[in-house]
Amino acid sequence: MPFQELLINKRIHLTRSQQRIMRYIMDHYEEAIFLTASQLARKVKVSEATVVRMAQALGFDGYPGMQKKFREGLRNRLSTVTRLEHAVDHVREQGNVLMNVLQEDIRNLSQTLRDLPVELFEEAVEQIQTARRIFVVGLRGAHAPALTLATYLRFLGKETQLLVPGHGELWDILQGLAKTDLIIGISFPRYTRFTVEILEHSRRQGARVGAITDSPLSPLARHAHWVLTAHCELDSFIESFTAATSLVNALLTAISIQNPKKTLRILREREALWEEKGVYVPTPK
Repeated sequence: MPFQELLINKRIHLTRSQQRIMRYIMDHYEEAIFLTASQLARKVKVSEATVVRMAQALGFDGYPGMQKKFREGLRNRLSTVTRLEHAVDHVREQGNVLMNVLQEDIRNLSQTLRDLPVELFEEAVEQIQTARRIFVVGLRGAHAPALTLATYLRFLGKETQLLVPGHGELWDILQGLAKTDLIIGISFPRYTRFTVEILEHSRRQGARVGAITDSPLSPLARHAHWVLTAHCELDSFIESFTAATSLVNALLTAISIQNPKKTLRILREREALWEEKGVYVPTPK
């Protein structure tokens, strides 16, 4: 079973001690993944056996296997400068930048499809469909997929607002959240603190929270009711948002076919408005 699914799968039950271990790893990722099982146990104040049992509960033969898998995500947390230095050397060796980047994006898409449980995707679709209000937040590079998701959810008739830091009124907007509201946060390494704070605040208010991020170990995941993961590896100073955008496209398409008649009616009304206001360049006839 893929690593992402192991951590997300709700059938796996972690004890309170094991949950404390996982939380410590999430909070001290760069340090924790290099600790031995006994060192990690001392940090969390549990027994070494508890650490080993947690790794086994997640489907690994033992702690070294889990540690190896965690270390694979370290590169995503490197600074942009370090990543650029590495990318320059690597691309010089490979030669063809266009081919390399497109191949990496194809790999990101393939791995995202492989690792994302369909049941979890369906849960996200259901919560988006039934939410009374939806708030979407994604900053810096993640603003693009966040904008796409919020814009097209509105096209589909959902009451949706894109959250953007501005003049300090954002927390007022989030005042009075209810369990019928849904907040969706999108962020990838390096994660934006503001996005995490919004998800944490929203969950405390009793709202439903979803996250689109790279891993169940993402700081967004600890505050979310559901987490959709997308691979974002790219030999560059930037992250790849290709898989995340494709995931957003899949969510929007799934929402649109939940009630085809309603969707067609809403889109016809909007098309008429766009034509009246001259939103788009006329198509030659």
